[in-house]
Amino acid sequence: MQRLHLPKTVPAGIEVWLLKFDFHSTQLINDWPLLSMDEQIRTQRFRQHEDQVRSIVTRAALRRLLAERVMSSPHDIQIELDKFGKPRLPASYGVEFNVSHAGDFALIALSTRGEIGVDIEYRHRDVSNLCIHVLSSVERARRVWSNKNFIDLWVVKESVLKALGFGIAEYLQAITVLPDHGGSYHVMHDQTEWAGVKAWSIDAPIHYVAALALTKHRKLEVERHPFLSCVSKCT
Repeated sequence: MQRLHLPKTVPAGIEVWLLKFDFHSTQLINDWPLLSMDEQIRTQRFRQHEDQVRSIVTRAALRRLLAERVMSSPHDIQIELDKFGKPRLPASYGVEFNVSHAGDFALIALSTRGEIGVDIEYRHRDVSNLCIHVLSSVERARRVWSNKNFIDLWVVKESVLKALGFGIAEYLQAITVLPDHGGSYHVMHDQTEWAGVKAWSIDAPIHYVAALALTKHRKLEVERHPFLSCVSKCT
């Protein structure tokens, strides 16, 4: 597992970790017991061995990272679902997370600065005919995005919507993403109830592309949890 270097404009308190899957590893013997009963049941529903490995390894790595930050054991980490079905820790911990995987790799993003979203995709996937379902009216007018760089737009939009906690398909055209500077993006929308959001391209393995998005804090009760005592050394 490797911690990625992030763009300089990403706030302190944000971490992104890269995992590379070994689909024939014996590490699963150590990873499987760390998962909750619900996670184990969900993993067993996958028919393909590769999908099971991705699920087990990513969840176990996430639990290990979270356990270090909230001073608990990986198995005891309590992950709940919000009203939109987004996994999260209880608010009192003061740390947010998000995961994404594609092909041979996964990303795990951690944040003490607000809601986080991350996405990784294979760069050479077929994107023909997707623009009509994804581009906003502003994006179509600006003509910044095309089939050639469409996947870069896709990962940004998906990371933004994951940070906001909304379904991907329903809101793709409700968000406008335009390149800014230094690998960052200007994100626009007309939803006054949505938090302000920032997004960046981040490093990804060859043939892959990835993005990170951050929104403002949800309301936290962090003063009661010992996680605060290690924020400075953990971020």
